[in-house]
Amino acid sequence: MKIKLQSVLRLLVIAALLMLPISLLGCESKNTYIASGRVVYEGNGQGFPSAVLSFGPFGIAITDLQGNWVKSGLQGTVTITPAGGGWIFTPANVAISKATDGILIKAKLHEPTSLPTKVGAGRDYSVARKDNGTVWAWGENGYGKLGDGSTANRTTPVQVSGLEGVKAIAAGHYHTVALKDNTTVWAWGLNVNGQLGDGTNVDRTTPVIVSGLDNVLAIATGTEHTVVLKTDGTVWAWGGNGSGRLGDGTTYSRNTPVQVNGLGNVAAIAAGYNHTIALKTDGTVWAWGDNYFGQLGDGTKTTCYTPVQVKGLSDVAAITAGCFYTVALKTDGTVWAWGVNTFGQLGDGTTTTRIEPAKISSLNNVSAIAAGNNHVVALKADGTVWAWGHNAAGQLGDGTTNNRS
Repeated sequence: MKIKLQSVLRLLVIAALLMLPISLLGCESKNTYIASGRVVYEGNGQGFPSAVLSFGPFGIAITDLQGNWVKSGLQGTVTITPAGGGWIFTPANVAISKATDGILIKAKLHEPTSLPTKVGAGRDYSVARKDNGTVWAWGENGYGKLGDGSTANRTTPVQVSGLEGVKAIAAGHYHTVALKDNTTVWAWGLNVNGQLGDGTNVDRTTPVIVSGLDNVLAIATGTEHTVVLKTDGTVWAWGGNGSGRLGDGTTYSRNTPVQVNGLGNVAAIAAGYNHTIALKTDGTVWAWGDNYFGQLGDGTKTTCYTPVQVKGLSDVAAITAGCFYTVALKTDGTVWAWGVNTFGQLGDGTTTTRIEPAKISSLNNVSAIAAGNNHVVALKADGTVWAWGHNAAGQLGDGTTNNRS
């Protein structure tokens, strides 16, 4: 019995010794490590707050106000993937397999150059850019806004005369603007307030080049004014200047571009009926022009002839402007709106005008927004489309003609 017990003990010891390397390997594979780093705005190197970094099966980390993040408990090879609505991150994926510090990730907005404007809609007419860089238009042709050399209405698309190499288009009420690959801007249609920017007030039925302007990155049109963003982050405007919508500190109309006062590091622009909006690289929003309905969002109804900062709004990824209201998409996928709310276009469940941003509480995970005169459309990350505001013509697409707030 004693011999048998000793034999069993020997076998157990041998088995334990054989299992030891396997056990040690198992322990080694379960060793954890820490990674840390920072997410910054590409434009100015400032910290990017509230960016979400995914670590595969090991969860997420969220950057602080300075853009810093730390993640512990990682094992093996892990791919870090940053995310934030409306932003491009470089690098988009970071693979690590050991403790790593100082991982730097840069964030920039989806530029208009990465998503060129292919269609536009003005008052009673439409315009489209083809992949070959030509522009086509149809509809009502008052003042020559279709750009085909005539003022005849068109029920089918006609090519805009002599225009090629176009990468973006924008339509105002009665004038049209195009941005070419060579960064110059061209315009046609009504020019009574100088909105074509060619140094005259003569209407044009074919495109003319905007005077003294190049290195343009993005374009936007209001009712009677035009705004551009240059590659150096400055903003320039021309045309009708009622309520100071050109942002040059005056109310004088301009038929050539003037620089918007005191505004730099701009990433995106938008134009409403009588007001203009700019998104800066630090995620703040600035506005100027008419403020009768609080569409500037500065907490007042005072008209501003130069840019003022929208109150209490940061971490913004995209902007859009309606007739007398403004909408912003934040990096966390939430949507905020302010200004007139007669038809519920602010989406806050009321028809109360707001003079500073109000969150649309029922909406999240949004990746893109667009505003019409009095209604808004949002694209969610899951591919669904949501709309609210004026619906008299069924523009919300919900099968009714009821307004939605």
